[in-house]
Amino acid sequence: MRLFARRSFLIGVILVGAVVVAALLAGWLAPFDPVKNNFRNRLGAPDDVFLLGTDRFGRDVLSRILFGAQVSLRIGLVVAVFSGIVGALIGLLSGWWRGVDVWLMRVMDGLMAFPGLLLAIALAATLGPSETTVIIALTVAYTPRTARVMRGAVLVARAQDYVEAARSVGVRTLRLLLRHVLPACTAPLVVQQTYVFAIAILAEAVLSFVGVGPPPPQPTLGAIIADGRDTMVEAPWIALAPGVVIAMLVLGLNLLGDGLRDALDPRMRRITS
Repeated sequence: MRLFARRSFLIGVILVGAVVVAALLAGWLAPFDPVKNNFRNRLGAPDDVFLLGTDRFGRDVLSRILFGAQVSLRIGLVVAVFSGIVGALIGLLSGWWRGVDVWLMRVMDGLMAFPGLLLAIALAATLGPSETTVIIALTVAYTPRTARVMRGAVLVARAQDYVEAARSVGVRTLRLLLRHVLPACTAPLVVQQTYVFAIAILAEAVLSFVGVGPPPPQPTLGAIIADGRDTMVEAPWIALAPGVVIAMLVLGLNLLGDGLRDALDPRMRRITS
């Protein structure tokens, strides 16, 4: 309950929760087929039938946003989980065994030398547009950041007295890592992955916007914005509505991350108490 007493966390829960619930219930909430063309209703303004209007193919924008949010949330969650697992493993190995630290971190530094979004675009364009490709590209692009955070947390944990005491009495390395080091690194890892979740949603929208995301007719938030870029003057609702949804998700996830950081970091608890 301490988390919900924090305003930033509560606002984040409301913003993200609203989009998640709407996406999960898209099959019941969507009033029309999101991929069916209806040229008679082309570029229709929002009204009591099409609440968010229609696009240049006569497709209901609200229905496309609901199903597009499913794709964005799915990709963001999978990227956050996969990059968290791989990054945590790399950071754990690098922070504990100094012999492999130099090699692993040089590889991570090499990947981080490229802007994450540009690296993801290059990988997605090379592998071909698909949802799996986007997940692979974003996981490769953002795993190094998780690995760096995890490595720093491991370096701090291994210097703690209780870890040194466990090592001195002969506790096996695997047991020591799983029982003592890894739990101490959970908080920064969880906070980091909430930010990765938000970045992955934003990056997926960019990939779809430039044409290397999930291919049509599958609706994605970035693809909906791309469909509306040529009609911003006569039909601004096509691009604005999915942009608002992306902003809600990214802002909400960042607020969730801030709330988790404040709650899980003992130093922040002392500052706010």
